[in-house]
Amino acid sequence: MRFRGTLILLVICAAFGSYLYFYEIKGGEKREKAKQEENRVWTLDSAAIQQIDLTTASSTVAVARTGDKEWKITAPRTLDADADGLNSIARSAADISREGVIETDTSDLARFGLQPPQVNLKLKTKEGKEYNILFGNTNPTGSSTYATVGGKNEVFLVASSIAANFNKKLEDLRNHAILGFEQYEAQSLELKSAKDDVRLVKENDRWFSQGEEKWAADSSAVTEILSSLSTGRIKQFFDENPGDYTNLGFDKPVVDVRVTVGKDKALKHLVIGIEKSELTKKGEKKPAFIGSNLYLARDEARQDLFFVDKSFVDALLKQRSDLRDKALAAFQRWDVDSITLTNSKGTLNFTKSGGDWVLGEAKKKTNWEAVNGILDALEKPVKEFIDKPATPDTYGLDKPVARVILKQGETVKAELVFGKEAKDGIYAQVQGEAAVKIADKESFDKVNKAESDFVAAATTEAGAAPAKK
Repeated sequence: MRFRGTLILLVICAAFGSYLYFYEIKGGEKREKAKQEENRVWTLDSAAIQQIDLTTASSTVAVARTGDKEWKITAPRTLDADADGLNSIARSAADISREGVIETDTSDLARFGLQPPQVNLKLKTKEGKEYNILFGNTNPTGSSTYATVGGKNEVFLVASSIAANFNKKLEDLRNHAILGFEQYEAQSLELKSAKDDVRLVKENDRWFSQGEEKWAADSSAVTEILSSLSTGRIKQFFDENPGDYTNLGFDKPVVDVRVTVGKDKALKHLVIGIEKSELTKKGEKKPAFIGSNLYLARDEARQDLFFVDKSFVDALLKQRSDLRDKALAAFQRWDVDSITLTNSKGTLNFTKSGGDWVLGEAKKKTNWEAVNGILDALEKPVKEFIDKPATPDTYGLDKPVARVILKQGETVKAELVFGKEAKDGIYAQVQGEAAVKIADKESFDKVNKAESDFVAAATTEAGAAPAKK
């Protein structure tokens, strides 16, 4: 009897569990989804929206899709549009939901700020279907906004945060990107200014100077410049007639920037001209604007002129020496999985194994700090550059006293040799670079070691070093 009672109890529990799962949980999800669909103002795919018209009390702006994710402002005049911002607006427009219905049929839309509306949103799809919604005042709590579908008298509430997405002016919808490109796609960079003429190219994900003298560039410094160019934002647009001004400064720019991007090396060209406070209209003596730390700029790919701030300009005013990699050799530690060291004491081959450095074919355990000391030495800043060196024998580089080769698989990431002692260190040169460098003596000491300096000391089973006899 006890077994039968337990079985009945189990059946009841299973039935209750099934009910709880299928009705309360799964059914609840379906009911919630159905409620959400019922509250949607319309069923619309954001990707189908071809045109958006936004009318506020002060302006009307029309935009049209020109690609899957690209947009163009078509009114009040043709301008570049903020694609990311408009894609966000399209998604919001396709997914407007009612929070609650206030009146199903009213003849007094003005009472809710809907006649005239605060914002009038019109949508047109690729198939020619049109949608229209009006937004009015906020409710007493400020959390919701009154709205109505165009041509109807039903007043309902939508979240104020949703309504705010459509309260945009022309300035809000314009493309504020200074150049707008993917930083990782940059292939070359040129910076021309009164300070210097800097030309850099990317080779195997590393940046090098371009010209008579080839040297490795400081990747972090180059990345900082590219980040400013690719993510920098326009501060103001210059919508006046350029012909009304005596000089815009583009004939003698503060800085001229050229970046090639992608496999096809498309050119991005930015010219920064005169400071805003120096702009003067023809026939006038006083500047047209009071000082503002802004500079007039032009992206050669578009017509509209704009202003960028001084900090952005300062980030581009670089000399070649500012962008030079001061390290003895340019490489990334995580790329290196083998080190070949040759000096007067012999040749040693280190390879990575399970995160540790091992020596030779016998894979002897090494002293981690000693092996990494080689990499430390190569990353240390040099004391001096000799950019127009004499012949290699002048520095003992024809018969080097040490050579270090860093590899990733079979690819050489860096190779350099050490020569004679210099007054303040020791001469060194990296393969592929014209300059001779003076490294400090401490760096050389870290590579001028024998096998015994790198092999880990043997230990007893108890973990202590064996006693000396």
